Amino acid sequence: MKNALVLLLVVLFVSLPSVVFAKAPVLREADIDARHDAELDVSSGSWFAFGFFCGGIGVLSAYLSSEPSPDPMRLVGKSPAYVQSYMWIYEPVAKKRRLKSSVLGCLTMSALSTLYWVTE
Repeated sequence: MKNALVLLLVVLFVSLPSVVFAKAPVLREADIDARHDAELDVSSGSWFAFGFFCGGIGVLSAYLSSEPSPDPMRLVGKSPAYVQSYMWIYEPVAKKRRLKSSVLGCLTMSALSTLYWVTE
């Protein structure tokens, strides 16, 4: 019984790296695709305008709005590991881009307002 347990542990220890690294190219591809798609999908101009014209409310809205979701057709026919990795990367990257654009818009409006009132 003890020998069987040791043999099982040796087999698991030897085969584990091959299982983990076999998925690595798929996960790397999903990571690259998700980052690229998130950059393309998020309309930074509209979020900038929202932050510019709405100020803190625009930034708060960008922060509190629902998680962005990609086009489901991009994930058709992909493996479950690819889909999970893609979604895990896509959502935070897209949300960060929205927030960054709205904060930049808010700061731009604040700087312009300050400049206007200082030069008055």
